[in-house]
Amino acid sequence: MTPVEALEVALEKEKAAIALYQDLIAKHSEIKDLLFLLLNEEQKHKKLIEERIIELTR
Repeated sequence: MTPVEALEVALEKEKAAIALYQDLIAKHSEIKDLLFLLLNEEQKHKKLIEERIIELTR
């Protein structure tokens, strides 16, 4: 597996985590502040991975 392939796998995991937190926010308003915090972290991770993939494929 190449570094880009590994990052693409990681990117898919981040996307899945983002979708999960979005779903949980809709279902569990009592802990939405925590879920938004976690969602924000996953979005940061996704952005970093995307940027690294771009760097490696230039």
